[in-house]
Amino acid sequence: MENRKHWLKSSLFIWAALPLIYLGFLISTENLGTNPQEFIERYLGTCTLVLILVTYAISNRFNKAIPHLISCRRMLGLFSFLYMTCHFFAYIIFEHSFMVADFFQDFLNRPFVFFGTLAFLMTIPLAVTSNSISMKVLGKWWKKLHSIITIIILLSLAHYFFHKAGKNDFFWPFVATVVFSILYVTKKWGNSAVRKS
Repeated sequence: MENRKHWLKSSLFIWAALPLIYLGFLISTENLGTNPQEFIERYLGTCTLVLILVTYAISNRFNKAIPHLISCRRMLGLFSFLYMTCHFFAYIIFEHSFMVADFFQDFLNRPFVFFGTLAFLMTIPLAVTSNSISMKVLGKWWKKLHSIITIIILLSLAHYFFHKAGKNDFFWPFVATVVFSILYVTKKWGNSAVRKS
């Protein structure tokens, strides 16, 4: 049983790390297209959204179908935070060269920056408290704190929609929203069924 758990966790770790390794390969081979900075920002943003949706999808209900999957949720959540941090700082570096005043202008005037930054800031306490000690210290408040992942995903989707609005290209933001909606309804239905039983 422990071998299965180790195998599952190792496999998901590799899966979550591969996009970052692949990005490193593209950078080292200078194969990022005509606009490398934009490619890196969008690539990291896409990876973040995929990982945070996968993390959100994992619940105790999956443990019957895939034993030990719930034990991998914390790791995937931290990976999503890693990608989000890289995405955020890629934007700060490439767009503003660490000029804080310029960033705040963007934050106040551009909706996609506003929503993206809020999502990132709200993810920090989740990453900081993703450990056993915090669970014991916070008690019942730990679950309440980590339930804001729903708000974080909504902010991330708003960020995605506003970013794509400039090119009037809403296909992938729409797909991501549909995926999240299905996951949200499934979770709510599952929780209601558990309470009734």
